[in-house]
Order: sequence, then structure tokens, then C-alpha cells
Amino acid sequence: MRRFYSLCLLAFFAPAFVFEPVQAQERPPAAPAQLLSLAEARTIIEGAIAYSQAKKMRMGIAVVDVGGDVISGDRMDDASSRNVRFAEAKAFASAMYRQTTEVLGALYKTRPDRYFGIMNMYGNKVYLVGGGVPIARDGKLVGAVGVAGLPQGEDEAAARAGIAAWEKLHVKK
Repeated sequence: MRRFYSLCLLAFFAPAFVFEPVQAQERPPAAPAQLLSLAEARTIIEGAIAYSQAKKMRMGIAVVDVGGDVISGDRMDDASSRNVRFAEAKAFASAMYRQTTEVLGALYKTRPDRYFGIMNMYGNKVYLVGGGVPIARDGKLVGAVGVAGLPQGEDEAAARAGIAAWEKLHVKK
């Protein structure tokens, strides 16, 4: 019986010697700083909308971060809602591959293996026609913008007009 009590005591106190005391759970690491703020994304969008309005055209637009996640997106009055989806897909592709979707779309002719590789990798998350443009600050990618719904060549021009509006915020005085 004495041996039974000894084993019970050992079973009760042994974990205290084997395991370290429980510490308070550490905080998870902070999320990385967003390289492009919502206010900056809105500036890009407003710049692109101003370009489109001056030409009396309608479009959808999206701005994404370096990971291709949407920061902000809009469609102009009377523009098709699908244009925002197309714009998101253009911006995503541009952010992932760090070049314009015009260049990526040309891979269909010059490097079909790469073009179809991208299409198979990302499926409906990419749209490889002109209108997606990467955004860089001091040579470092900070996001991308996509525009859809305008005539050929005008999508990219509107995206670049938005980026130009954003760049005016960062002119060193």
C-alpha cells in the first residue's frame, strides 16, 4: 500500500519537474507595415477617374498591395461592375510579376509556355491584357493599379495618370 501512495505522489508531482512552468502567451508578431496606404490608393483612383472623365469614358479601377490583395477599388457611374473584377485581376498580375499586363499579355506570342504557366498557376486571378501597372517608390514595388473598361491603350494611360497623381504627393521639396 505504501508503494501505491508513493506512485500516486510521484505521478502527481512528476509533471512539475518534467515540464517548464506555463508562461503567458507571447503576442504574435505585428503585421508588416503596409507600403501603400488607403489614402494613397484613393489618390491613385481619383487621378485615374479624372483622366477617364476628361475623355468622357467610364471604367473600373483597383489598387493592390505587393501581395496582390485589394486596398481599394471603384467603378464609375454607369460602368459595368465586371470592370472592377477585371481591374483587380490586372492589378494582381502586375503586382505578382512586377511588370505591366501589356507586357505579360505579349507573352502569348513570344513565350507561350510562360503565358500558359501564369494562366494555369493563377487562373481567374489574373487578366493578361493592358491596364495593369506596377507602382514603385524609390525603386521598390509598393503595389499595382489595374484599370478596365476603356478602349485599348486607354486603360494603361488611366492607370499611369493615377500613379502620376500619387507621385505628386511624394515630390521632395
